[in-house]
Amino acid sequence: MIVGTPLRVIGSPSPARLSLTGGTARLEPLGEPAGDLRAGQAGETGESRAGQADELWIGPGWVDLHAHVYDAMTQISVPPDRVGLDAGVHVLADAGSAGQATIDGLVRYVLPAARTRVRAWLNIGSHGLVHLRETADPSFIDVDATLAAIRRHRDVVCGVKVRSSGAIVGAMGLQPLQLGRLVAREAGLPLLVHVGEAPPLIDDVLDLLDAGDVVTHCYHGKTGAPWRADGTPTPALARALERGVLLDVGHGAASFSSGVAARAVAAGFPPHTISTDVHVRNIAGPVHDLATTITKLMACGMPLDEAIGAVTVRPREILRMVEPWLEDDGTVDHATIFRLAGAAPEGRTYVDARGDALGPDRHVVPVATVRAGAVADAS
Repeated sequence: MIVGTPLRVIGSPSPARLSLTGGTARLEPLGEPAGDLRAGQAGETGESRAGQADELWIGPGWVDLHAHVYDAMTQISVPPDRVGLDAGVHVLADAGSAGQATIDGLVRYVLPAARTRVRAWLNIGSHGLVHLRETADPSFIDVDATLAAIRRHRDVVCGVKVRSSGAIVGAMGLQPLQLGRLVAREAGLPLLVHVGEAPPLIDDVLDLLDAGDVVTHCYHGKTGAPWRADGTPTPALARALERGVLLDVGHGAASFSSGVAARAVAAGFPPHTISTDVHVRNIAGPVHDLATTITKLMACGMPLDEAIGAVTVRPREILRMVEPWLEDDGTVDHATIFRLAGAAPEGRTYVDARGDALGPDRHVVPVATVRAGAVADAS
């Protein structure tokens, strides 16, 4: 039972206890070193980074910035709650499963049936991921209709998704990204840009991105990745980072190299956000869920506080959902409770998208969520 059990608090040196008062969850400090239980900012305390195995932790509700949850509509989507609240994740940002011609169905049928909150990166390809060549033909993109869809669903659409790699764009090259950028700027929203195999060249892609735009699959191991062998960014990526472009993991079935990630983290270039790119082709492995992806990034060198910040504070800023997780009186508005375990969940192995094994010594395992004051076990 989580209620009454001592918990470590992300961002605070003070342990706390979760209580239920009138059916509302509250955090009560245990009287050990004083600390701000509302902290939750990554990297505030050295002590929390040194967390020991089998401790229970609480912090803001997790967010997966890149998932595919347009269930029963696209080729690759999974049910939202399976990778959402059942896996400790409060908010899922569907990454381009819907385009302007299909977003109404996501809003009308999938979102109302889900307990997990869902936002959408609207695909610049009108049909989204009904098929997987969504921008290979000019007729698949309608700028004005996409802007109209954003206006219709401004409370759901968080940005514009463009998959800018050769297997998707074909002879269209940079044009889908250029049109996606046009739509995003007109709407005042960020871009989420998938990078992978050339063409187009990654340097040309990066040079089109501005502050607040997000590069997903940032640690892919394919030819043309924007990293040097020592983990430092190539000039084009360095320029993008200086402009305020953000790095997102987007693990996926083929887009995460643990070696690339470990070298970049060691060189001082961790991701701003950790996400799964979870879909039907990777949910049984190598991705599994967000907790597994967090564990892998910790195995690549990210401290616990920074890794949790990359699934809480920073993605909420991108989604403009900066809501306090803890009130002044200790009331918990949204939180994920997880165990930092010394052993992997039964049957779980950790490999990257290339099949290279990771050997984490600490495993993030979701235990429960708190939402609007109510406590629920994670599956």
